[in-house]
Amino acid sequence: MDELDGRVAIVTGAAQGLGFAIAERFVACGARVMMADLQSEKIMQAAARIDPAGRSTAAVIVDVTSAQMVDHMAATANSRFGRVDMLVNVAGGSGRRTVHAIDQMSDEAWDGIIAANLRGTFLCCRAALPYLRQSADGRILNFSSGAVQGVVSKTTISAPLAYAAAKAGIHGFSNQLAKDLETSGVTVNVLQPGFVLTEPGARVRELFDALTEVERATMLTLLPAAPRQPEEVGFGVAYLMSGATKGITGMTLRLTGKITDTKLKIVQEGASPFGPVARVEPAAAA
Repeated sequence: MDELDGRVAIVTGAAQGLGFAIAERFVACGARVMMADLQSEKIMQAAARIDPAGRSTAAVIVDVTSAQMVDHMAATANSRFGRVDMLVNVAGGSGRRTVHAIDQMSDEAWDGIIAANLRGTFLCCRAALPYLRQSADGRILNFSSGAVQGVVSKTTISAPLAYAAAKAGIHGFSNQLAKDLETSGVTVNVLQPGFVLTEPGARVRELFDALTEVERATMLTLLPAAPRQPEEVGFGVAYLMSGATKGITGMTLRLTGKITDTKLKIVQEGASPFGPVARVEPAAAA
């Protein structure tokens, strides 16, 4: 597979879960990837797992809430691989402390989740843009969640109030950035991957496994679709970074259906409170 042959990506949150699956698929499609994460030992191991020889991957330790570390990440990617064509902002999360009521939400918990998601996305975009502008086909993909619509009952979202606010902010930020960059050749889109059941040890899986059997069953009945695997998201993101989607910008994209490869299509659904929305689904789907 060579859909991304010669292109260079920065993927945050790449030590495990979605970020790792995306980086792995990118390399399989011919790209080189700067894998970034705050977990120092895990990110080094993750890069080595994908490419033991170190020709197609490199790892950098980064806290996405730190402007200095994020600037270093982008500069290191450009120095290591000679260019940056793609930025995929996966890092974020809803925190590890469960907070389901506003009167239980501390200032620190709120600020931390907003920073990890919204500030982190802003800093990474700002740092990568000087390099993306030099690409003939620069792409930014920011991760969001269906949580922006509000969640019911107990879920794997630890602090849904702050998480929903942060992800909604990412939509507004991305819509405006797409407008700002309309003539630059750099596109900006938002992805809602659906509920992804990541591997044991990853945060989402830990939270899911901590639920009782009844709570898990209840949660699954509330989902619009069955949980998907990280590899499906990898296939979806590789497609969204391929030549087939060049020029698409300012969209909220939702992964739908069972995705087993990069033979996908985009089906526009119309407007929403978060801007134009489209489905990304298997090309053979009716």
